Amino acid sequence: MLSVFSFILVGLLSSKPANSVDLLINNYLPGKHPFQVAIQGPWAKAVKVATKGSVTPKFSAAAVGPAPKNWQTVTKGIADVVLLANIFQRKRIQLPTVSEFPLSSPGALNTSNALWKTHEKFFKKANEYKGTHLLGSFVLTPNVVHSLNKPIKTVADLKGFKIRASPGLAVKVLNALGAVPVASGPFKIFTLASTGVVDGVSVPAHGLFAFKIMPYVKYVTVIKGGLTNTSFSFLINGKKWDGLSKTQQSQIMSVSGMAISNKGNITDKIAAGALNALKKKGGKIIVPDPSLIVALQKIAASSQNTWLKNANSKGVDGKAALAFFQSQIK
Repeated sequence: MLSVFSFILVGLLSSKPANSVDLLINNYLPGKHPFQVAIQGPWAKAVKVATKGSVTPKFSAAAVGPAPKNWQTVTKGIADVVLLANIFQRKRIQLPTVSEFPLSSPGALNTSNALWKTHEKFFKKANEYKGTHLLGSFVLTPNVVHSLNKPIKTVADLKGFKIRASPGLAVKVLNALGAVPVASGPFKIFTLASTGVVDGVSVPAHGLFAFKIMPYVKYVTVIKGGLTNTSFSFLINGKKWDGLSKTQQSQIMSVSGMAISNKGNITDKIAAGALNALKKKGGKIIVPDPSLIVALQKIAASSQNTWLKNANSKGVDGKAALAFFQSQIK
């Protein structure tokens, strides 16, 4: 009787199923960042519910690796789950950049949905994520031009304009427009803007809140479809994924994939709220001159040609994939 009682007591005290697994998420962002609010936080809760507690995602107490090294962090198993900005793996992960061209991203929700559908239909077979499992693909609202002191409306306004930008396509676009891009990761944005090292910043509108640059920005040039965008991959370590049961994998994917893309409506709302807050404090929203749009259309065409070559080299029908992606965001 004593043995039976002990067995029952242990069962009552145990709050997790026998096959329970913890997933460590690299926690390198402030709690109110859109990634935390819209993507990682809701996903972690949803996974725990979907798996009935057999899988519990947990955030690291502090960053276990810097954002640019998230590919290494997840493939080496330092963290089980990471959010990777694909710009940090430009040679390896090229197909999702179909969502990054100038003027190609009407908003986070539609573009993220289109990106996941295109991945499933065209990109998956290219196996760009070898060593990991892709949980979701998404973008934020597209990049706009935050200016500290002068309105940016024409190409001429950008001549010599010193502007922070993400490495990669954004730098190339701004160079082509005659600006002076300063490539940096997100954590240098506040310092660059608050000290006046740059004249402006190229990030989505949510950056006014996320990077605390609202006090320094007077003008925001909102370009329909975006100056550029940045695509992200939500990844889990391949061995960790393979170690989960088929049931657990299915449960996790039921709240991943398109479910992650659908969180784009949250980031769109955060961006809209940031622009409204800027206007309330006296800032102005600038509509670009048509000549700037024409210049961006030419740059976009060149970027698409480069992407098509890369896609075809990976065994993907680039023309068909691009057409499908564009059809999904309309």
